[in-house]
Amino acid sequence: MTDATYPVPHRPTLADLDPGSATTDALIARVRSHRQGEPYPTPEQLLAHLPVVLRALCDVLLAGEITGLDAAYRLASIIDAVDGAIDPPGSPATRH
Repeated sequence: MTDATYPVPHRPTLADLDPGSATTDALIARVRSHRQGEPYPTPEQLLAHLPVVLRALCDVLLAGEITGLDAAYRLASIIDAVDGAIDPPGSPATRH
């Protein structure tokens, strides 16, 4: 008997979100599901990289290369990284 192979489960993307009903909390939840298993940056790492990340976001916004939903997702990722650096997942102060 051979082992049955199962398809890789669908990983939700921004295309699966309805832009009209997307919320910051929903985007942060999506970021957390995508980041699952990855360590959060330390506060020092976060501060060292934050200016670079924000400049890159500003550049793509000014160039019109991303949609509002894409920009909101990237900001949600930054929010999640800051939350994770301050209160790592599982700590009592972390919102769910």
